[in-house]
Amino acid sequence: MILWSDYHYFQSGMGKIKMKKMLFMFIMLTAFIIPSTAFAADQGISVYVDGTKLQFTSKPIQENGTTLVPLRTIFEVLGANVKWDAKTQTVSASKEGVNIQIVLGKKFASRNGQVIPLTTKPRSISGVTYVPLRFIGESFGNTIEVKGKQIYIQSPQIPSFEYIANPPTTASTPNSTSTSSNLSIQEVGRLSNRVVYIEVYNASNKVISSGSGVVISADGEILTNFHVIDGASTISVEFNDQRAFKTSTLLLKDETRDLALIKIDAKSLPYVNIGDSTKLELGEEVVAIGSPLGYKNSLTSGVVSQTLRTVEGQNYIQISAPIDHGSSGGALFNMRGELVGVTSAFIQSSADINLAIPSSDVTTFLTKSKVAQSLTTVLQQKPNKNTSSNKITATSLTDYMNENYGVITYKDLNLDFEWVVIPSKNGEGFILGGTMYDGTQWADWMDYQVNGNNSVPVAASVILYLSDELHDELGLSDTFFTLYLNVYLSSYPSSFPYSAITSEGRGYRLDYNFAYGKLDYSTGYYGYTADPEDEDAFVYFKLR
Repeated sequence: MILWSDYHYFQSGMGKIKMKKMLFMFIMLTAFIIPSTAFAADQGISVYVDGTKLQFTSKPIQENGTTLVPLRTIFEVLGANVKWDAKTQTVSASKEGVNIQIVLGKKFASRNGQVIPLTTKPRSISGVTYVPLRFIGESFGNTIEVKGKQIYIQSPQIPSFEYIANPPTTASTPNSTSTSSNLSIQEVGRLSNRVVYIEVYNASNKVISSGSGVVISADGEILTNFHVIDGASTISVEFNDQRAFKTSTLLLKDETRDLALIKIDAKSLPYVNIGDSTKLELGEEVVAIGSPLGYKNSLTSGVVSQTLRTVEGQNYIQISAPIDHGSSGGALFNMRGELVGVTSAFIQSSADINLAIPSSDVTTFLTKSKVAQSLTTVLQQKPNKNTSSNKITATSLTDYMNENYGVITYKDLNLDFEWVVIPSKNGEGFILGGTMYDGTQWADWMDYQVNGNNSVPVAASVILYLSDELHDELGLSDTFFTLYLNVYLSSYPSSFPYSAITSEGRGYRLDYNFAYGKLDYSTGYYGYTADPEDEDAFVYFKLR
């Protein structure tokens, strides 16, 4: 039976989750026209970097006292690596352990995971992307001085720290990456060649998860979380110099403590020095390096929020350094360059609650006897996913949905979804919310309904397909699905319900819940609606 109360329960839960999780992006369903009076090109602005005047193909502009400059030019001059994601309208740039992200049209940016407000939104004007000069320059450690219409950028001085990629080893100091005095964040960041990106493949050679790992020996022993490699048949290990290794060898595992030790065929690798987490102090500065959301070797910094935090019966170090999906198995360093933890989890909130397994537990784990075994053998020994003994959480199901159904193919269309899962009100099932951010994809999908005159709405057929998939693959028989369209529009979308529209900037945000449904395996009935606001709009028919 479909429970209407569960739908409203999900709506209230989604409202909280969306504020924390979802990244909005601009989708141009109609022409987005920027008034010509919004910006004023100033022919007199000159920008100098270390005394050299920059030559811009498009002139810098000023808005609200903020100077904006063409993105590509400023990043290239400052020596940063830059990537553009057209789908999310996001600019990502990195340089020497500093990672920044800017979203076009948003009045905020992030630096190493920390949200930074901007005085002016980055914009695209006549095909040229403009970004705020001061934020970019200062993010990479440059100093900026403004003298009238002349702006001077001075590069930071080269640090005195001397880094050796493969330091000589001795019997007493087997790979000294620590020092008696504190390093800078930038210096700790140079240990990122000891942190790897991990992709996990199943027996069908399909990527099922990704995460991070830490090199702990010169001959290729790599520490990670067990949940990162759980279900693996083969593992790909990639270093920040683009070297990649494939392995199926597991040396050691502890599912309860969520630790695993794998082995790659490599020699003379730089590796971490394991420190003593019991000596950490409240407020002590730490650095986390991992691959959140697949952004390889990202560095974030913060402090120890709690030296010992017990969560679900396990001990962790609580840190303020931001981590995310993909950070699992990454390194937590103290400011002497010692590994004091393995980043493992975060709690979705505005409080920056992030967790790492203490190095004291890692040391105990590594004292166990190592026995090389094939991941395929380990996988065969695991219980079947369809058995009730295998507990699935809303968090793990969220990851599973985004990894396996982030893109759904419908006839000749590829439909992008972002999934959020919460437990149902009675705690016995799950409610799965999928959001589309591409309005063109959604409109093309809905055209199949109009042109094909389908008896079952196209969205309802996808919900039915997903219900069967989760039942067959994971043994889940109590799942509710609700689907959303979330886009930004320059003109008022009058054809959509008033309750789904809010003003945002110069335009409107459309957050439209367009489908809801459930397959009841106990009765064989499938119920769905294309108007979740109306309880009487549900349609039921028997499938089994």
